[in-house]
Amino acid sequence: METIIKSKIFSGHTNLVHGISTRQGGEAPFFNNLSRYVGDDEARVKQNRDRFFGKLGIDQARLVHANQVHSNNVQIITEPGLYKQTDGLITNKKNLFLVVSVADCLPVMLYDTRNDVIANIHAGWRGTQKKIIKRGLETLKIEFNTKSENLIAYLGPCISRQNFEVGQEVAGMFNPEFVEERNGKFFVDILQDNVSQLKAFGVKDGQIEISGFCTFDEKEVLHSYRRDKDKSGRMFAVIGMVKGN
Repeated sequence: METIIKSKIFSGHTNLVHGISTRQGGEAPFFNNLSRYVGDDEARVKQNRDRFFGKLGIDQARLVHANQVHSNNVQIITEPGLYKQTDGLITNKKNLFLVVSVADCLPVMLYDTRNDVIANIHAGWRGTQKKIIKRGLETLKIEFNTKSENLIAYLGPCISRQNFEVGQEVAGMFNPEFVEERNGKFFVDILQDNVSQLKAFGVKDGQIEISGFCTFDEKEVLHSYRRDKDKSGRMFAVIGMVKGN
């Protein structure tokens, strides 16, 4: 049975619809894969998407996708569709559902509770190193007057530092605070790097929720490209605003 991962902090807001799909469900070898770009059967992908979005009550004609080029580009969205050359989506419009696709990279959802603005950001190691969260926060501040005290954040499953081994060249691109060296190997903590970007903006611990799941470790539950290579599916993280109760 497919499960949908949800945030406790976001679930307290009745005007938000959100969720992150898992690996559970679907058919081997890709299982509950929602991406059309991994070699999975198109009919199976459609079935998986229909089930996921159906459970959330989301009309797929209202979806917004980023084509995700591992940049620090963010866009303000007013219409559904596919947005090129971007990894971050921001909107203050209702009934637009922002989607990012992940399988080790970190999905970061943001909500400005005062101004009713949401963001969904794809933060892989490249986006993290390029400070995409900082860029997204700056955009929220400039365009929507977002203040840190009104912001809540949910950081979904991603690969943990324990499992994210990189070469020395990549490790050298990060603040040493987020790099661990073990037995001559280097491991990067993309999660804590992104948390630090939120905190630098002034977001407090109580406004930040971390899923705590490692995609690599949760073999039965989550997709991981690092673990499964070309047999890895993709999970969708989605957030949108509807009229609150």
